[in-house]
Amino acid sequence: MLQSQVKNPFYGLVPFGTLAQPTVAYGQLLRPYPQYTGVTGVNDGNRNSIYHSLQVKIEKRFKQGGSVLAAYTWSKNIGDIETQLGYLEAGPVAGIQNHYNLRGERAISGFDVPHRLIVSYVYDLPFGKGRQFLANSNRVVNGVLGGWGINGISTFQKGFPLTFTTSSNSTNAFGGGSRPNYVGGCNPVITGSAQSRLNGWFDKTCFVAPPASTFGNLGRTFTGVRTAGIANFDFSMFKSIDLTERFKLQFRTEFFNIFNRVQFGVPGQSQGNTAFGVVSSQLNTPRLVQFALRLNY
Repeated sequence: MLQSQVKNPFYGLVPFGTLAQPTVAYGQLLRPYPQYTGVTGVNDGNRNSIYHSLQVKIEKRFKQGGSVLAAYTWSKNIGDIETQLGYLEAGPVAGIQNHYNLRGERAISGFDVPHRLIVSYVYDLPFGKGRQFLANSNRVVNGVLGGWGINGISTFQKGFPLTFTTSSNSTNAFGGGSRPNYVGGCNPVITGSAQSRLNGWFDKTCFVAPPASTFGNLGRTFTGVRTAGIANFDFSMFKSIDLTERFKLQFRTEFFNIFNRVQFGVPGQSQGNTAFGVVSSQLNTPRLVQFALRLNY
């Protein structure tokens, strides 16, 4: 067994750590560099990734002022590795199970987003002086109804794939992680609203711990179930006031996440842990409202 204790040939040569003991795990001596308990590779050149996408943009400009822009991206991102620095990736970071079989690590990337749609718009309301309606209104009417406009950005995005592990490393491997076995024919999808699935985002019985000293058959990422997606609406209203020919004052009211929608966090992904499949965090912020005055000259 890899964890069996054998005589340590480095005893007395290494003054600290596990190699300073009379015995050492047999698997440690099978490492490419057994004199080290860990080696970190920086900017390895033996990794691969590929990205395919379809990108569509539609724009409409209005004669009276304003425009609508819609941008849609369908994509697939595949690779055998991604950064181990979580803050560099938007989605869950998938670790490596077997460093000696990188071809087996090829899978959909943890930050893969198959569908993303963004709609942005700016529109000057057609009321008041110089506009389609009430163009000849007096100063009072124009001061109340004229000079208004709206703009906003709406974002819709599919969630990220999940990256399953096991609570204990059943492989007894040195340097790799352990993933569960996927039960063939089992459907992990649980229907219903996101709120109804917080304590069970997927069917946990579809994933079981692999036998001791074996690798799980689950890939680096799992796309059968994804994290919660994005459906966010930012909106603002503004009114322009002509103080003089040179000076113009603009009042703005801005709403971020105007409908106060929740984007739930990543469910527990460690099989065997009590939090497995449980969503206990929120990724976005609640509704935020701010007011602003801007003087243009």
